[in-house]
Amino acid sequence: MQRTRTDPRHAAVVFVSLAIAVVSVLCAVFLLGGWTLPDWIVLAGRWIPALASLVAMRVLPLPGGLSTWWALRPGGRRRLVTGGVVGVGVLLAAYALPALIAGATGLAAPLSWPELAPILLLVVPIVAVYSLSTFGEEVAWRGYLQRLLAGWGFWPSSTVVAGVWVLFHVPLHGTLALQGTLPAHALVGSTLLLFPLGLFLSAAVRRFGSVWPAVFAHALPMSALNLVQNPDGLPPGSFWAFTALSAAALLGAALLLAPRRTHAAPRPLVAGAG
Repeated sequence: MQRTRTDPRHAAVVFVSLAIAVVSVLCAVFLLGGWTLPDWIVLAGRWIPALASLVAMRVLPLPGGLSTWWALRPGGRRRLVTGGVVGVGVLLAAYALPALIAGATGLAAPLSWPELAPILLLVVPIVAVYSLSTFGEEVAWRGYLQRLLAGWGFWPSSTVVAGVWVLFHVPLHGTLALQGTLPAHALVGSTLLLFPLGLFLSAAVRRFGSVWPAVFAHALPMSALNLVQNPDGLPPGSFWAFTALSAAALLGAALLLAPRRTHAAPRPLVAGAG
């Protein structure tokens, strides 16, 4: 039986380089043209990683089909629903905790129940719609790239995936900041928070064995800042303290769902690669 000569690390480098290059060129076109980056471009841009992974799989083929590399098999309807509910529920709790702590310490005033109720009522339909966009990111980052790096173990591979995910967003966030859509402090805070969020999404995928929990959780249309009153008016000290609380809550959520040391790491999908 012929062994593949494709090195998963090489495929990972090609995929990451292509995804970051495409989003960088796209943002540069809007900046040089003086055009404001529209919301629909931001949503559609989430499919750049999925398309880049398809190109990488075509150029550097590896054993296994698309459903395997994109981690699409949920293991049955019950596991799919459970993973989605747990992923969204735990992430929502991780967002609510900093708001509650901020309210108890006087750091910020949390939303009242009449303000919060409409948001909660719209969570399910909005997650269902936004998941059409987040699917394009999760199958590539927490599916394809995470599986390429599976031999490294959960935490090393998840750390790399989260770091690369942050880098992928730098051109987009930088463009929004340069165009005045995103304030500088929000640029830095939202970009840094992507790292612990990425760890949580990887943990959700590992816990339930497919990308679907991450797809649905990523589609949650809010952050911890959306659960406090007047988030844009927070003083710098309060903003950064709240950002630190959010990062700690997300990291705690990742630790909650992450595999225990007693669980064996998944074996790489490529036998004899290199």
